[in-house]
Amino acid sequence: MKTISEMKKTAIKKDFIVDNLMKSNGLYCLVARPKVGKSLLALQLADSVANGTTFLGFKTNPSPVLYISTEMSSTQLLERINKMDLQLNDTNFFVEEQEINQRKLNLMDLKLVFKEFSEEINGRLVIVDMFCGIDTYTNSDLSNYQDMGQKVIPKYREICKEYGLTILLIHHLNKSNTTLGSTAIDGSVDGIFTLKTDNNLKDKIYLEYESRDYQGQELILKRNNNLKFEISEFESNDLNTNILIFLNYAIKHKEFTFTCGTITSELNLSITPSTFGKLLRKNIDNLKKEGLLIEDCRVGKERKYHAYYEEPIQEDLNMHS
Repeated sequence: MKTISEMKKTAIKKDFIVDNLMKSNGLYCLVARPKVGKSLLALQLADSVANGTTFLGFKTNPSPVLYISTEMSSTQLLERINKMDLQLNDTNFFVEEQEINQRKLNLMDLKLVFKEFSEEINGRLVIVDMFCGIDTYTNSDLSNYQDMGQKVIPKYREICKEYGLTILLIHHLNKSNTTLGSTAIDGSVDGIFTLKTDNNLKDKIYLEYESRDYQGQELILKRNNNLKFEISEFESNDLNTNILIFLNYAIKHKEFTFTCGTITSELNLSITPSTFGKLLRKNIDNLKKEGLLIEDCRVGKERKYHAYYEEPIQEDLNMHS
């Protein structure tokens, strides 16, 4: 047995790549639809870590970065780096690219690159752009749960452990705005970043983050003239897209009982039931202002909610004229 004092003496302090977002030796995934800005955000992260500057307001632990590109050539990468005015140089940023007409990059050959990057350059962050562009020699099916959870993702975890690396895998969202392929991809990584545009405001971008080690985050972003992402000045109480979809559903149905699982499934929301539950509780007051009352009516172990919508009374401005 150990006492609290004894545990404190032997506890290992958590090391991080990005404070409250990415831990050392962790495995993460960044997902988005095409043209939303996955690679741009990844390059911005690389720049922040390489130079030890903040990433979207989060502190970083400086380290050289290895960028593995399976789709963009060196010319395309340099164009983006220059456009974004990133401060990457020969000592803090390294690229391994898929050569035209060469065989597909594979983890077996890349191990030599990881070894050199880790032991000779002392690098700690690897960005793989794209996840599907790397051959793992596992004859795996992207949509097969066991293949992803027991074959592919463990291969990357082995690399993280063997070379002391944190790896970010860049991947696609499908048409339903969920991670392309098996749900095992989401469930097997340490954290997942989801980048999405607003359906109504195209310059409004959401970055949702879920992790087993850190508190979930939801940031509203915009891109500046250099294509870099910044925290948007949109009001913080502006309703989340998923909550807005739920509100529109409530306006139509007026009164109903639901669980987070049933409502996320019925509305095909691009978040997990647990995350929706957190968003719902966070927006109770905002929804009330819009005329939607939510009551918690837990039944046994099942957490149910009762929703009742009534058109909010708008104050007549002429009353005070």
